[in-house]
Amino acid sequence: MAKAILSAMFSGLRGRLGGVVFRQRGDLTVAGPRPRTTGRASTAAQLAQRERFRRATTYGRSVLADPALRAIYEARPGQRGSVYQTALTDAIRSPVIDALETAAFRGAIGDPIVVRAHDDFAVTGVTVTVKDAAGTTLEQGPAEAAAGAWTYAATRSVAPGTTVTIEVTAVDQPGNAASLSRPITV
Repeated sequence: MAKAILSAMFSGLRGRLGGVVFRQRGDLTVAGPRPRTTGRASTAAQLAQRERFRRATTYGRSVLADPALRAIYEARPGQRGSVYQTALTDAIRSPVIDALETAAFRGAIGDPIVVRAHDDFAVTGVTVTVKDAAGTTLEQGPAEAAAGAWTYAATRSVAPGTTVTIEVTAVDQPGNAASLSRPITV
């Protein structure tokens, strides 16, 4: 990509001028050709991505309008970019479940199920569901955050030798969710 030093007149310019589009990238003004339309119908993936971005921009605007939400994003340590950009990025990216630790779960009341999850901003909640082999929910509830992990203590006992499926769902501030499930025999 070629670089040119333009006069101060072009600094901060945005929009279209003839066949050239001007954009801001940090402190730089970037000029490029106007995008062409192909006349082809959009694919399902393209439409889904546009909808995802539309929801993210709506969320970003709602953060700017809500003082409580805005304060959450402003308080982020090492904040880079605007509150809107941070909220938009958070709305686009879903949380990630890194690990589901079930070794200490033996089917007794109080046995822990540990979930390690992260998000580009913050994971705000983790829900754990234990289902039997037929898919019937045996128990479900929120995990508690502590020491970089989320821990759920079983509230119901399961007979030894029973196969259950542990499902976990992590949610971030905009409501994006990630799920993971694992069958285990207790």
